Amino acid sequence: MKHKVLFKNKEFSPYSNVRKSRIFVSAKQICSILQKNGYEAYIVGGAVRDLVIKPNSIPKDLDIATSALPAEIKQLFENSRFVGESFGVCLVQHNDISFEVTTFRKEGEYLDRRRPSNVTKGTFEEDANRRDFTINCLYFDPIKNKIIDPHHGLHDIKQKVIKCVGDADSRLHEDALRIIRMCRFAANLHFEISDECVLAGKRKSDGIYLLSKERILLEFEKIKLGRFFFFFENINKILDISLVFFPKYIKDSSNSNKSIVKNIINTGKIKIDTPYPFFNFLKTFLYINEINIKNYELMLHHFDQWPLKTEDKKICSLFLKAIHLKDHIPSETEIEITDFIFFEILVSLHNISQCLAYGIFINLSVFIKDPLLKETLYKMIEYTSQNKTPSINSTEVVKQVKNFSFEKKYISAVIKYLQYIYLKKGIMPKIQSILQFKSQFFMEYFEISTLLNKK
Repeated sequence: MKHKVLFKNKEFSPYSNVRKSRIFVSAKQICSILQKNGYEAYIVGGAVRDLVIKPNSIPKDLDIATSALPAEIKQLFENSRFVGESFGVCLVQHNDISFEVTTFRKEGEYLDRRRPSNVTKGTFEEDANRRDFTINCLYFDPIKNKIIDPHHGLHDIKQKVIKCVGDADSRLHEDALRIIRMCRFAANLHFEISDECVLAGKRKSDGIYLLSKERILLEFEKIKLGRFFFFFENINKILDISLVFFPKYIKDSSNSNKSIVKNIINTGKIKIDTPYPFFNFLKTFLYINEINIKNYELMLHHFDQWPLKTEDKKICSLFLKAIHLKDHIPSETEIEITDFIFFEILVSLHNISQCLAYGIFINLSVFIKDPLLKETLYKMIEYTSQNKTPSINSTEVVKQVKNFSFEKKYISAVIKYLQYIYLKKGIMPKIQSILQFKSQFFMEYFEISTLLNKK
């Protein structure tokens, strides 16, 4: 119990709605049982940080640290099991809620820059010293309503700054994912990263290339909506993270997105995030960097090397296709065909993302330069926001296509063209007129579509 003398205790109590919540009451009961049996027990980590920042917000999960060994924890709680015995972790089921109860531990060297070479039972001080950031190194005793703050995390929360526990170089060398984590914390919490951590991050950034793709993407998923742009700004102070995803891309000032105006309005549009984490990264990367057409092809290739979720990957591919559509269509192509194909891409984006398409279309508006395509995009944004859907008699379309002896592929193309005309002009044309006067249009459209699909 020596640490209670070494470290200043701060009285703290969450709001009554938190104190009465089932998860808090259950965690408090676990701590009480451990303490009554002669062990130390605290609620620890990010949950305490978040309670300090928002004491009225009920946490989604709570972790507990204790001086009890895993076997001793298991003796006290019948409904518990080992989930990481070598790391001193037990999963305790209490009041139908699962809690990770971890023994104070001391970690050996991180020889592989990923995990400690060995883990042993440690003291409170050793457990505190192994943690990543000061704002996460807080121990809350829910029985006495006191926070033990061994590394001045409360002060750093007040100052809104991210600092490492102990030596920053050592912490970031142990696991380079902490570089990405501190940028995520800074973005989500509206904090700054200390100069010491930024410099240490630059010195240890080579470790990011050793990280698994899954771990990096998991961090992306934890970035709050509307905060990805700030995450990108934070990470860019340390390294060019785009090289982690697109190692062969080349910035080319001679053939680039220079015409993208980086003003307050466009930056505001880019800050509109979606639940698709890799897409959030991609559109921010495209906005900040200058890339050429060759890089676009490389990006599509690199997508296959990352374990992206299907919807996320499709949206990224369609987004790039929309931006570079005119670069891949022969210059002599009729402008209406280009606009119609662009409309098809927008419809595909909408079909995948549904109600989330509005944000994607707003993001896309930053990159589209052609006036006609921009008009189509803004009309789609309007229709998406108003949830307008034209009623089309598909049976009649099938019938008319057969009457004109056209191939079956004309059916879906005609239906989409009817939607396209309705979007552009607000009227529904006659199916027979389209088939009669637009046969050459569709022939050229099919040729261009075939060409694009081969790319």
